[in-house]
Amino acid sequence: MKDMPVNKLMIQMGIPMILSMALQAVYNIVDSAFGGNMKAGSETALNALTLVFPVQMLMVAVGIGTGVGTNALLARTLGQGDSKKAAKVN
Repeated sequence: MKDMPVNKLMIQMGIPMILSMALQAVYNIVDSAFGGNMKAGSETALNALTLVFPVQMLMVAVGIGTGVGTNALLARTLGQGDSKKAAKVN
């Protein structure tokens, strides 16, 4: 990773995040379609999905933020050459 060009690294690390967010969006669209097609209580189901969506996105953001922070800390520690400290970062 040290010797790879930055553009290639950005693409290599960005594709999984892009796919994850796209899959999350498709999941929410399908969930809304199923909720809207219910014969009884479809309005209530869509209201519930609308209320839960921000909470779900908050959970995803916390997970991604924690992962990015851990990755940055690990990269800094490995860059300093401190493999013992890097082994504790997980």
